[in-house]
Amino acid sequence: MKRHAVSSPGVIFTILIWPWMKLISVLPFFLLYGISDLLSFLLYRILRYRVSVVRENLSRCFPHKSLQELRQIEFQFYKHLGDLFVETIKGLSISAYSMRKRMVNIDQHIYDELNQNKQSSIIVMSHCGNWEWICLMSQLSCKQQIQCIYKTLSNPGFDFLMFKIRSKFGASPIPMEQSLRVFASNKDYVTCNAFIGDQNPSAGNSAAWVDFFGVETAFMWGTEKIAKKFNWPVYYLSSFKVKRGHYQATTVPLCLNPAETEEGFITQQIAQFTQREIEAQPFAWLWSHRRWKHTK
Repeated sequence: MKRHAVSSPGVIFTILIWPWMKLISVLPFFLLYGISDLLSFLLYRILRYRVSVVRENLSRCFPHKSLQELRQIEFQFYKHLGDLFVETIKGLSISAYSMRKRMVNIDQHIYDELNQNKQSSIIVMSHCGNWEWICLMSQLSCKQQIQCIYKTLSNPGFDFLMFKIRSKFGASPIPMEQSLRVFASNKDYVTCNAFIGDQNPSAGNSAAWVDFFGVETAFMWGTEKIAKKFNWPVYYLSSFKVKRGHYQATTVPLCLNPAETEEGFITQQIAQFTQREIEAQPFAWLWSHRRWKHTK
């Protein structure tokens, strides 16, 4: 099976940053969440990290909520953002036992049946809950090869860091720009191919425009085009935060026969499933990213 090899992180990252990431990752969870609390306070109260973006996004999606309700979601979001940071770093050293305990795959039977039927599939997620831990959990739970599609980071050091975390238990991270070539090379294997469905496209003129929270929103075509090309069934995976450091992943069918669908149907479904997931637990979405920077 063809796999992607990550580039070198560089001397500066290796010497000055990598040891600290490793050190943080071995800290017990109670200390990590102490760091999370401090980080959340700094981002929200001191640095005001993207607060204007968060508020604009929340107001756009929940126009009927009161200002008090929006501020409560905002506060909870920054708490969750701190948790996401330390939990992601923890992925460098977390044990398989702890990972299975903290990210529970509720619908494992779906993946077992797909593997038994030798059927490759596409799994769509959003920036809800903890998508990095889903990548870690997935290869522990699934017998088929997990291929996680990701956007390459501009900094080679941090790109290397995220690659090492995502591939810790055997999942195969694949840069978005190489995904079609790798899929074609590995089409004779049973694979489970994970996409983040709410990624912002780089340009609006080549995007799929769909209804998302009542607003025409640019979504990427990639997932739908690949699903149609290989006629792989598409499932949507939701990540629900049960409590701090504990999540549940649930999976439902989104489209079982992509080749027979009209253009745009799958992408609109991705938007609708993402919206439902956000509405179920509003604070757990990544409100700080500029989701509506493109206009039609």
